[in-house]
Order: sequence, then structure tokens, then C-alpha cells
Amino acid sequence: MEPDVPASTVYVPASQRVDDVERCRALLSEVGAALWITGGDGAPSATLLPTVWEGERLIAHASAHNPQFDLADGERVPCRVLIQGSHTYVSPRWYPSIQPAEHGGAARGRAEGRAVGTWDYEQVQIAGWLTVHRDTRRLRGEVMAQARSVDAARLADTPGAADAERGPWSGAEASSEFMAAMLQGIVGVELEITEVVGRFKLSRNRTDADLLGHGPLLGLVEVGFDLVRVGLDHVRLVPQPATGQGETVRGRTCRGR
Repeated sequence: MEPDVPASTVYVPASQRVDDVERCRALLSEVGAALWITGGDGAPSATLLPTVWEGERLIAHASAHNPQFDLADGERVPCRVLIQGSHTYVSPRWYPSIQPAEHGGAARGRAEGRAVGTWDYEQVQIAGWLTVHRDTRRLRGEVMAQARSVDAARLADTPGAADAERGPWSGAEASSEFMAAMLQGIVGVELEITEVVGRFKLSRNRTDADLLGHGPLLGLVEVGFDLVRVGLDHVRLVPQPATGQGETVRGRTCRGR
């Protein structure tokens, strides 16, 4: 008998785990796409798909020719969806607690040099049951809603776009025959969510002295990221737009390159 919840294991140190579902939703809203991973014989299959988080399910669409989603109506299989946010290298030179005084650090005794480089990132892993559907009317509604949303976001992010005055793309811009043919070539993909695990590895295991000094947060700004910080345990790592003005990190206005 099939279990109600698929078996799932995600390694997450306690200092990096995020159980706040709204923060996890925000990451998907920011990046827009996620990697859908399924098992089977041999190596797992994985496909990056534009994805929408709606209630207790994830919604996407994929090519009808993709064997990963060649499922019968009503069939469900375990699936993991990976949402990858910003990520970057963190230099050990950014930790004042292990740097000598001649380099602006505050290391004492054996603490000097006791760190290596690492990789900071934001990631959410979602487990659940994958199903597909081939309902053309439903597919049209899901695809059109997603298309309007992402194109509106594009225009909001680039107010000077050449087509800004036209507003977001509309399905009316494509012929009905073309749209009908396109819908025949895709399947709707849905994940019934059973587990959400956020792993935000943002140097959260470092001391307050490292985080408050010229540490990894300001180091990340140096390599081109804006940081949105609310409290010691909540940092957002955002690639800086070309025209970005920076965000405030503990009272400092941080501008990347």
C-alpha cells in the first residue's frame, strides 16, 4: 500500500534550517524556477521548470515529450523540488575573529587562522507527490496566468524596457491556432507538498563579532550582492542589479560593484 507521505531526508544543520514557509515561498517568488527531481531506474531525472507555489501545491508545465513526466492520469510518484537562491564563495579573510591585528583582525592566541573558505547560499527543498494532467482548458489558464505574472515582473524590474508602454505580454498577441498547438505539446505538472525545508547557509554559524565587523556580510557586498538584514538570524542575499542603490545592513548603506 502506498504511504501517505513519501520518504524524505534532507541534511540541514540546526543553525541553517528555516521552517518559515513564507520565507521559503519568497525565495521561489524571487528566482521563479525550480529543479524537479524524480527517481526511477538508474540516476534520478531532473528538469528546471518555471514554478508557481499555490496553496499546498506547486504548479508547472513541461514538454509532453519529456519522459520524466510520462505518467498515466491519476498516477503519482515521489518528487523533490529544489529552489536554488543566490550563492557565492565566502573568504576566510572576511572573519575578523581569526585575522591578525596587522590585517585589521582581532584574533587571539590559537584563534588566528582557524577558518577556511566556505560557500553561502539560500536553498529550499520541497518533497511531495508528483502528478501530471492533460486538461487543455486548465493548462491554458495556468500557463496564461504564469506568463502574465512573470512578464509583469520583468517590466517592474526594468521600467525603462523598450516595450514598457505596451504592458505585460498577453495571450491575445499569439494566434489561437498557435496557442492550441503549443498546449498540445505540454503537460501540466503538480506537486502535492508534504515537506518544506529551507537551508539558508548565510554564515549563521559565525560569531556576532564576525557578523557585525567587516565580516562575511560586507564581504558579500564587495563581490556584488545586496543584503537585506532583519535581526542576527535573518539575512537575505540578493544579486545587485546594475542600477541598484544598495540596502541598509545594520545602519550601513552597502553598495556592491
